[in-house]
Amino acid sequence: MKKIWKSTFALLMALTLLVSLAACGGSPAAAPSGDAAPQAAAPADDGKKPLTCLITEVPKGAPFTDLTWLGFEKLEAEEGMDIKMVEAMDKAEYPEQIRAMAQLGANPIYAMFDTVNEVVLDVADEFPDTKFYLIDCEMENSEPNCANLIVDPYEASFIAGFVAAKTTETGKLGWIGHTDHPTITRFRDGYTAGARYANPDIVVESAFTGDPSDPVKGQETAKIIIDRGVDVIFQSANQSGMGVIKACGEAGIKCIGVDEWQGDVDPCVFWSALKDIDGAIYKTGKDFLAGNFTAGRVEFGIKTDSRVYDQRDFDKLPAELQTEVSQLVEDIKTGKVDVFSK
Repeated sequence: MKKIWKSTFALLMALTLLVSLAACGGSPAAAPSGDAAPQAAAPADDGKKPLTCLITEVPKGAPFTDLTWLGFEKLEAEEGMDIKMVEAMDKAEYPEQIRAMAQLGANPIYAMFDTVNEVVLDVADEFPDTKFYLIDCEMENSEPNCANLIVDPYEASFIAGFVAAKTTETGKLGWIGHTDHPTITRFRDGYTAGARYANPDIVVESAFTGDPSDPVKGQETAKIIIDRGVDVIFQSANQSGMGVIKACGEAGIKCIGVDEWQGDVDPCVFWSALKDIDGAIYKTGKDFLAGNFTAGRVEFGIKTDSRVYDQRDFDKLPAELQTEVSQLVEDIKTGKVDVFSK
């Protein structure tokens, strides 16, 4: 009886989502690792547009969500997919929202942030023909239809730290994240390693705003470490990072943006450490359409030609530093430089 109720509820949820998502969704070759073998995953040829969706607990308007959504828009524009976003705001409803999208025929389904990813892992076995990509998920995953989609920010942050160390005039750099979480501290650790690769004597001040959504806290946190003499700050603080950028602009120091190019936010942002999540979404979606899916870890980075900086920033660097950055990226790609050992 319980099973019948669950199926009925999920079907009702699916019908509700089909109507409500019309307003908020749509028409807005990975290097796999792990032991799982690729599986055929091409959608059935029934004349309908293949449907894919993003289920996220952080709605549109947040920088990382918007960046991720760009990958879906590219799938829509270039591959003809139907795209939907489910803004999953109530944790109690996550299981039925996931089931509803699977019953609507969304395939693959992308989930973002661990509170959602954890629920996907719990219900994925109910839909063996549906493939799930868990964005930035480091949780253990043994489900044959689930892939952990990893775009590690360490390499882009390493390059950013290298550029910052070559740019600073005071020898003191800053880093600000929003919370002490493993995904966020990867930015700090890569940045620090890159800075010290360029200059072993560099000083890196780090701090947390304590809130990913409060620009005022970001601004206040930035002022504290600016007072300590830093003249370049790398922000990895989501919306609170907008406050960090504002503080840097007011203080007349340089700032490094995160995830997407943020040079249009303020002139103080002279470099951005890109997280090519939109590229990863597009590549895995296109791969799925070609009939390929690999469970386990699917990783993107310099070796898979993921973007780690924006050409507009690179073009503004002094010629000597351009040469050094290009060489460093090439050395990382070929394995001559192992950034993870620094």
